[in-house]
Amino acid sequence: MHENLVPGMTRRRLLGAAAAGAAGLALAACSGGPPGESAVEAGDAAPTGPRKRGGTFRFAPSDFAGTVSMDPQASDSSFALATALTDTLMARDHSWRLQPGLAEEFEPAPGTFKTWTVRVRDGVTFHNGKPLGADDIIHTIRRNLDPKNPGFSAGLLASIDPNGLSAVDKRTVRLELKSPNSQLRDGFAEAPTGIVPVGFDPKNPVGTGPFKYRSFQPEQRFVGDRNENYWREDGPYLDSLELVGFSDPITARTNALISGQIDGMDRVPANLSAQIRARSDLALIVSETGAFEFTGMRCDQGAQFADNRVRQAFKLMLDRDQMVKTLYSGFGEPGNDIGAWARIDPAVDGSIPQRRQDLDRAKWLLKQAGMEGMRVTYRVGQVEPSAMSTATLMVEYAKAIGVELTIEPVQNLSSFYGPGYFSSQLKNSYDYTQSLYDNASYCWLPTGGFNGEHFDHPKVNSLYAQAMTTTGAKYTDLMHELSRVIHDEGPWLVWGRHNIPDAYRKKFTGARKDASGLGFNGFRWDEISLA
Repeated sequence: MHENLVPGMTRRRLLGAAAAGAAGLALAACSGGPPGESAVEAGDAAPTGPRKRGGTFRFAPSDFAGTVSMDPQASDSSFALATALTDTLMARDHSWRLQPGLAEEFEPAPGTFKTWTVRVRDGVTFHNGKPLGADDIIHTIRRNLDPKNPGFSAGLLASIDPNGLSAVDKRTVRLELKSPNSQLRDGFAEAPTGIVPVGFDPKNPVGTGPFKYRSFQPEQRFVGDRNENYWREDGPYLDSLELVGFSDPITARTNALISGQIDGMDRVPANLSAQIRARSDLALIVSETGAFEFTGMRCDQGAQFADNRVRQAFKLMLDRDQMVKTLYSGFGEPGNDIGAWARIDPAVDGSIPQRRQDLDRAKWLLKQAGMEGMRVTYRVGQVEPSAMSTATLMVEYAKAIGVELTIEPVQNLSSFYGPGYFSSQLKNSYDYTQSLYDNASYCWLPTGGFNGEHFDHPKVNSLYAQAMTTTGAKYTDLMHELSRVIHDEGPWLVWGRHNIPDAYRKKFTGARKDASGLGFNGFRWDEISLA
């Protein structure tokens, strides 16, 4: 059933999108996605007036210690690196609204979502001087859909027929799909869909991004030099960008920032944010995002959570307010077991009541399911600084309904997201800001590459297929119903949405609050400059 799971996939790369702010592309058929005015606004304004050029920005992404590849489509690479080297056809602005990227046209054929036309901007060149063209778009899509080595975002592009791609002219591609997909643009805003040229070599990578590859030490350091021919109007301002890996993503990175070894870091642990604020040379920027932690419950036939009453019992055991207050120091809000958030994606039904703790009903549901006193192994990886503290709280909540949870810690994230992740009964994980379309495509369909819970619900499958044939109010209605089914019967305990603190040295400027949950400034490296 799950033959499409991608070998070696690491969840840290999942569902971030390279933020961008270009304008000029009419997206008339995008009404199934986030609206023109998002309720999650970027907040602070970017610097105005002339910007200072030069300098090197040394940044430590939380995931870089596991980065062994410079291939943007690979699961063992990094969003921070991918967005330095490449650009995507579509993108997200800092409020997570869908925007044009390299594409100046991305439209369906009249009356159908099975045929699309993509036309890229004129005058864009790769780092080696090659003009961006239709052949590169076709090459990138086929790389992602290669069945022998599928790309990270293959699930979002799965509706595309790799044999149905044709060049109309030097800058225009026609895409024929195997099935309708009204949300196709969404997938091309994912950082792992960054466009690479024909003949791309991951060991000597070339892209259209703001920085050109100079050197790379796996898991330790990437250095990129300014792309002087970058297609965006102003940036990049920096002479170079260094991405630095730390085996200890919490204490060692924080100490390195304070001591001056690095200039910035993402995902500052909430309990260390006061330490950063106290420094006159450092700035802390807290972004309201849709990023979330969750616990997945395996629910195929014979699994411990196959009976929805057991899944509901686990959802009812959680004190979500306490978890957000304790684990996020208030930097967030309680979750409601869906993943996508109605304030960010209106395809989620915002009228669904917030689930509250009800221990008596949880016990009753377990009794009805014949699972009183059940024992469960809880596979836990350090996907977020709060992961082990979350697991400890989960043990206590389970004990309150008569369930014995045994934590199985897995230190190495590559190992954590290996075969044991998909075979385990209960496991934690983390995702960036997502649309409901992202959630379903990656995680809730039987063909989803990240369906670690083996979830297969006929109604969800049917609603999704219907939604892909339409946009506007009909799309929203179908996805609202899908979100209600997931809330009632889905495989996730989504206990909280996470606001993300990032820190940087005040000698730099340009960073803004960013709703993507991806990382510092949405990893828009071209916007950062010396102050």
